Amino acid sequence: MSNGNQINRSLSVGHIVATVGLIVGGFAFIYDLREGVAIQAFQLDSVEDRLERVVQRTDDQFGEIMDHLIRLEEKLDSMIIED
Repeated sequence: MSNGNQINRSLSVGHIVATVGLIVGGFAFIYDLREGVAIQAFQLDSVEDRLERVVQRTDDQFGEIMDHLIRLEEKLDSMIIED
């Protein structure tokens, strides 16, 4: 007399191999994911550094342009005053 709800308690080699394979695959996936995140963080830091240099260079160039404009304005003022 067998009830349809009996649980088979035996483990096959295939189940054990599959479980170990899933665990190893999970660890490999997590390691690869962490490595990818570390690479992206490094690349982000590099981009931020380059952006800061670009902003600084742009600010310096803007300052030079403003200096030239002030000098030209002073020259024009002196030319107008002389007339």
